[in-house]
Amino acid sequence: MEEDNLLFIGAILSIALGGLSLRLVRRNQTLVWNEAIAAHILCLMFITKGIQNAATGYFNQATGSQWQFWVELSFSMDYVFSSSVLAIALLYPVPILRNIKQVKIGLGLAGGFALYRLTLDIVGLNFTVFALPGMVYYAAAIIWGSVYFKFRLISPEKRNDSTKNISLLAGLFATLVLGHIWMWWPGFVLQSEYFYYFDLGNGNFTSTLWDYMWMSGYSIGIAAGLAMVGTEIYQAINGDSSKLLYIILPYFILGIVGYSVYTAYDDTGFVLIERDIDVLQIWSIFTSQLHFTIARPIIAMYILLKFGLFDINEETKPMAKMMSIILIVVATSAILELVQAVIPINQMISAALLGIIIAFGIGWEEKSFNNLVSDQAHLRNYIDKKWFPEISIPRKYINRIDLVCLVYCLLCILVSFIIWEMDLLFQLVIERGAQNDI
Repeated sequence: MEEDNLLFIGAILSIALGGLSLRLVRRNQTLVWNEAIAAHILCLMFITKGIQNAATGYFNQATGSQWQFWVELSFSMDYVFSSSVLAIALLYPVPILRNIKQVKIGLGLAGGFALYRLTLDIVGLNFTVFALPGMVYYAAAIIWGSVYFKFRLISPEKRNDSTKNISLLAGLFATLVLGHIWMWWPGFVLQSEYFYYFDLGNGNFTSTLWDYMWMSGYSIGIAAGLAMVGTEIYQAINGDSSKLLYIILPYFILGIVGYSVYTAYDDTGFVLIERDIDVLQIWSIFTSQLHFTIARPIIAMYILLKFGLFDINEETKPMAKMMSIILIVVATSAILELVQAVIPINQMISAALLGIIIAFGIGWEEKSFNNLVSDQAHLRNYIDKKWFPEISIPRKYINRIDLVCLVYCLLCILVSFIIWEMDLLFQLVIERGAQNDI
């Protein structure tokens, strides 16, 4: 029940922040082509991620056959997340796509990947190797990891604030996508059963090969994360510390604690079902689920504010500040709700604590917001222009990305309804002999 509540809170947070951010991004006419495209996609990614969280929550509470609608809607929204990660990685912070032809092909393939996976759902080939499981983790680890190491380990004579900001931004995106994976690193390194006996489908719904490919994505994500945290520690020892160290290090510390939690039981850590001991569920909620629902929007908001994807002026400042307040209030209430579920606290006491925390939080938010908008990070100062090709793309074409996403979401709702009415998912479950696993 706590997990469902967290999913709905995360849905509200993601949709609110994504919607308000999109409005601000559309007003920013100063963004260069790759920043404008990446900003639009990042906002849309969180809107659809919010819909996915809500759909997953309704699935957990569904009775009868309507669970098929919510499952398919959740899957199809997750496809937007995967495609968005691919698209942003190809464009930002350093564009891999170097000319207009490459941009068309790259974005076309990224968008087509979502449609391709939706088609697999319709024909009954979802959760097979044709879906290329784990691809999003490969892309995040390889592309953003390469950008991070290139600019974080650049020669001292070429090192400046912009190179540091590029590596920070690449690391933040990697954290956004791979953060929950990094908390499993001891299981990967120490070859623990809770990592290698992997079964995301919790039964026959997914094949062994599918599970293996997905786990390989986790493995490369962990490898990239360990290399990044090692680099940050090394740089800090040599007097060149970065904020990224304090962002990614907690994930790996939590991984050490999680190792002691999961190895205490004879079940896999990836799949937590009803018979599992409560401590496993509590740990999963306070780590992985918090990353999915709370940490990701926080990281995204930091990127949008810190790296100038918003044009903060007298007109837009109130809306941007409102987003920060929403983040503080919703995140605080969510964490208090989880604590109350673990440690029984009188509702009046929790309400009083929430009021006190919000009062302090708003003051902290005001100061943090002003610091972010007054000291924005730049990526192009004193950087060789070869890294940032100039491509002329009219803003009206970039704004059409929003329309394309809307059409896709409406298509997903239609497909989900058809799958529900025709019992396609239920038939698929029976064919795979997984009816006892759902």
